[in-house]
Amino acid sequence: MARMAGRNGAASRWVAIVAVVALGAVVGALAVMAYQRANPARTESTPAPVPTFTLGVQTATPSPSPTPTAVAGPRETERFLSASGGTLWRATAGACGGEQPLIERSNDAGRSWTDVTPLYRGITQVSSLDGLAVDAVEAVGTIGAPCAPQALRSYTNGRFWEPYADVLAASRFVDPVDASLVHLGAGTVDAPCSSARGLRALSNVVALVCDRVAFVRANDAWVPLPAPDAAAVAVTGVDVVVAHASDGCSGLALTRFLGADTTKAQAAGCVEGLDTSQPIAISGFDGGVAVWSGASLSNVTP
Repeated sequence: MARMAGRNGAASRWVAIVAVVALGAVVGALAVMAYQRANPARTESTPAPVPTFTLGVQTATPSPSPTPTAVAGPRETERFLSASGGTLWRATAGACGGEQPLIERSNDAGRSWTDVTPLYRGITQVSSLDGLAVDAVEAVGTIGAPCAPQALRSYTNGRFWEPYADVLAASRFVDPVDASLVHLGAGTVDAPCSSARGLRALSNVVALVCDRVAFVRANDAWVPLPAPDAAAVAVTGVDVVVAHASDGCSGLALTRFLGADTTKAQAAGCVEGLDTSQPIAISGFDGGVAVWSGASLSNVTP
């Protein structure tokens, strides 16, 4: 009996050992499976690229700085200003196929403005604007999708406009499509740069701005006027007034060239605080100069 009990005890211990070994094998296998699940084997396939996000900012290869233009901003921001008989007329150029032009009238020295844009005529861009009288104004603009120039006049304070083919034939303006060309009534000539702006003309005097330089037309050639960093010009009688930057004015300086003569310059005032890189329009009135910049209209007298 004692021998039998000893055999039974040995067998029990042997079974226990086998059970422990089997349990260890199972635990080990489970551990290996868990590790493999958490750390899958590497493959030879090409990894996917890391995603990138620009947050709406587009990056591109830097390009050379563009040549400065006569007035900052796109051409549709070009401005026109004209004073006639106590009435002020102003316009933003707009662009054919783009932003609409805007023509406005003020009968109270610029305190309030009335929109008189002849959109019903299909005007898409303004190339010139001239007040003719208290209630009369003339504009050259493009009409319709072909962007064809047309001269329009109103004798009703801008309420009604009519086209005049003979007026267009005699008008002076920068070509609405190609700003390197200038129409002078008798024909078309090259501008002194590829992006002429701000042409103003009265009688035999024609002036414009090209690459921040003011020019006057004399003897069938463009002659530069010595006024640094020009922003706008106006023709008053036989004189040319240039709005420009100057060391002596912390804003916009005005210089009058008597008889459009480059050697006869005369200080015509200063508008402090104006940014000369912004679109600006000026017009002569009663011996002074009206300046339109941003939302402000200033009257400057020497």
